[in-house]
Amino acid sequence: MTITAQFSPEGWLTIIEGAGDVRGSRRTGKEVDDFHAEHGTMELWPKVNQPRQMNLKGSVQLTTQADTSGEARMLQTRELLVEFADGKKGQGSKPKRAETLGTGSIEWTDAERQTGTPGPPASSEAAHTKLQADKLEMQFGEEGKARQLVAAGNVLTERAAAGKPLQTATAHNGVAHLLASGGWSQMDLQGEVRLKEGHRSVQADHATFVRATQTVLLTGKALARDTTAETQAPRITFVQTTGEIRAEGGVRSTDFSTGGSGAQLAALPANISADAMQANSKTGRALYTGHARLWQGDSVMEADSIELLREERVMNAVGNVRAVFPQAAGPLPAETVPVQPGPKKPRLWHVTAGTLTYRDAEGCTHLEKNVVAQAAEQKMRAAAVDLYFTRAEKPNSNVAMGSAAANPAAGAQQISRAVGTGGVIVEQGTRKATAERGEYSAADGKFVMSGGNPTIYDAVEGTTTGRQLTFFLADDTIIVDSENGPRTLTRHRVEK
Repeated sequence: MTITAQFSPEGWLTIIEGAGDVRGSRRTGKEVDDFHAEHGTMELWPKVNQPRQMNLKGSVQLTTQADTSGEARMLQTRELLVEFADGKKGQGSKPKRAETLGTGSIEWTDAERQTGTPGPPASSEAAHTKLQADKLEMQFGEEGKARQLVAAGNVLTERAAAGKPLQTATAHNGVAHLLASGGWSQMDLQGEVRLKEGHRSVQADHATFVRATQTVLLTGKALARDTTAETQAPRITFVQTTGEIRAEGGVRSTDFSTGGSGAQLAALPANISADAMQANSKTGRALYTGHARLWQGDSVMEADSIELLREERVMNAVGNVRAVFPQAAGPLPAETVPVQPGPKKPRLWHVTAGTLTYRDAEGCTHLEKNVVAQAAEQKMRAAAVDLYFTRAEKPNSNVAMGSAAANPAAGAQQISRAVGTGGVIVEQGTRKATAERGEYSAADGKFVMSGGNPTIYDAVEGTTTGRQLTFFLADDTIIVDSENGPRTLTRHRVEK
């Protein structure tokens, strides 16, 4: 290495220049800076022999190691310019600004490994964070400690921690807030942010990474996607240690997992919208609150909140529940006229209740609190109603046009049975039936009323009572089961 020094006429150093594997070090307080480059030039303040400006060129590497925290950072670039504050005699100059004159990168090494999960450590390797850009500018505080790093142009970040997939992000620009210990506390990325971690990919206008809480806040047209779902919202927050996900400001999600994971009302993607969402990628739970709405195939669900439990394959809706479900095929009502050939809409049930729980494994929906379940021909009111579903099979091309139900999509859940309990009231046209229990069968098109004092009121035909009453929607047949045995009543309405 060759060193050249220049002096002023008065005798103090003005410039020191080195060529060929230039190395140097500087200790400030409890940290040490080491650098090396192919060429280096240092200009000094007059009279005090303290650095004013340093320019390093060729394979520049600047390493800072903190004694107490154990954290380290390493900056690499082709050319680096460092400016120092005006130094006083007997006191060392402190850096105030440093910038790369070209592409640069900086890498932080944490003092301790951060797994974020309990249990035995998977590796003793410390976490690493890397930031790269077309230009880096580091700003220093009054004490000469780096406090902020500005990255401009083609920003790329990487975060590697033991037991976690590599996290990468790209953006137009970025700012890193630095700690006195040498590490970073917060990183802000702006402009077409793209983040990828394992199977998850994210995009937004802006992203904020907070190291202490291990969170990522996405704002501005935020969209997160993995192998099973996609969520859009103005604000999305990820907590990396716990797997928690929060979305706010009007959320829209699509669940693509039609292969059996999670609750499925149809073999189609499920769409969910709400004011806010709180979910956990590790437990598979997602809670949508505020004007929550879910639609999948012909099924629709609305409530104050909708909860999805992926592992349990359960949906819970609470507060002002309204739902629409298709019905399985059944007999046509007697008064139905032939339908002209053409597409036919499915027969739908409209349901309102205080709470709803759908269990996919059992093919059942349980509703409570002032339940009303209404189809085209009948309405059921009860304290609680259980709806039982069957999966639609492949459409039958031999089914005649105008049958009782349209050919549904294969795999769609359809109501095959409905059971109401607690003050059941069933209405069909001018008929009204009451009992403690009412059961509807879609295949037979009938209601069976039992418990309490089953009664059928008919404005034309009068009142019928019995221990159990069975009436058919397609005609006026009533089967009465009483102490005297069963009997069948068949009535024919006469138009006046």
